[in-house]
Amino acid sequence: MPHIVSASRRTDIPHYYGDWFAARRKVGYCESRNVFGGTYRISLKPDDVTGYLFWSKNTAPFEERLDSILTEGTSVAIQFTITGYGPTIERNIPGIEVTIPAFLRAAAKLPSPSAIQWRYDPVLITDTFTIDWHRANFSRIASHLGSATRVCNTSFIEPYIKVVRRMGEGVTYRSVDTERHKKVVRKHPGLRQTGEMEARLIEDLSKIAREHGIELRSCSNPESKLPAAICCGIELFDCYGIGEKLLALGSGPSRAGCQCLKTLDIGMDNTCPGGCVYCYVTNALGTVAKNVQSHSPASVRMR
Repeated sequence: MPHIVSASRRTDIPHYYGDWFAARRKVGYCESRNVFGGTYRISLKPDDVTGYLFWSKNTAPFEERLDSILTEGTSVAIQFTITGYGPTIERNIPGIEVTIPAFLRAAAKLPSPSAIQWRYDPVLITDTFTIDWHRANFSRIASHLGSATRVCNTSFIEPYIKVVRRMGEGVTYRSVDTERHKKVVRKHPGLRQTGEMEARLIEDLSKIAREHGIELRSCSNPESKLPAAICCGIELFDCYGIGEKLLALGSGPSRAGCQCLKTLDIGMDNTCPGGCVYCYVTNALGTVAKNVQSHSPASVRMR
């Protein structure tokens, strides 16, 4: 059955796994694991793939493969994260002097700015990354991307227990849900949460975005007053004229507040070498290192 392939919410395939992706497309399928540990097969044959949604912090290593996919007539959309935090937070992610040009090159390959969205996500507020820092940083990035995209998706950090263990209590998290975050409520009752100061920051960022022709949206932060992000929706693929096919896919929310269409994700947790300390799909950097070392581009799945 035709489907959208997500590549990937779980790891940065364009940045780190382009060889594996190309090999699996040549074979025509790959395998992925579900949350229960079982595996399932995903067809990558052109007749079965309605489109690809790529998630990346750096598409530069993937540009030739992106050209090939588009030349074949396959629909492509991109969620491209640029935050500018640097190596203390995103250890192995290039700086904006690399990622902004990569974003612009990727956007130029697509038929419309609507097919690529900027992610300023997550908004990380600490003693170093202050409210004023975010205003200046966001403005600097937006000034370069305004002609290349129409949407920016953002959110505050979700207080998953493993993320809180890694980042500690000196960070501002989105509002804690007493049901969904029971362990956090029990072990970290004094966790710093978003409030009026953060709400004003979001208003300021939204204004800055509008000045550059970009709409700021909130990704799974329903308490925000921003329009809701739909990170995989008809809008991203509208320029390809496949709206009716996408409607048939139905919804496939990944977490509370998500309004995305159903996709099949071909990545796997604990495989991204990016080293982002806020990452919710990475349990430990040591586990990632072992998985990266044992990975083969010829394998049927990433690990």
